[in-house]
Amino acid sequence: MGVFGANETVFLTTGTELVLVCNISIRDSIIYPNWWGPPNITAYNANSRPFNPNLGEKLNRLNWTNNNIDLKLDSVTINDAGLYKCEDIFQGITYFYDIDLNVRGTF
Repeated sequence: MGVFGANETVFLTTGTELVLVCNISIRDSIIYPNWWGPPNITAYNANSRPFNPNLGEKLNRLNWTNNNIDLKLDSVTINDAGLYKCEDIFQGITYFYDIDLNVRGTF
């Protein structure tokens, strides 16, 4: 499993489990940050637990980790490659964290 935080470039092979960490300010509370990702910086959620139903098959592989902040993606595919963004709003200030995911097929 790969666990990666903000402002990183990540290289994984297909089939790997991935945890995308959002470095938000209050990690103890139950907060659902906004996440976007491939394809084309699609909104994954909007300040809530439910994921966007238009995510297609990715919806079956996407879940929250136990802290309700970070994203877990099972069995990464080539189509999962791209830029992921997490938005944290803390004390009226918006912060964005980016993770650039590169995926290669297995050899």
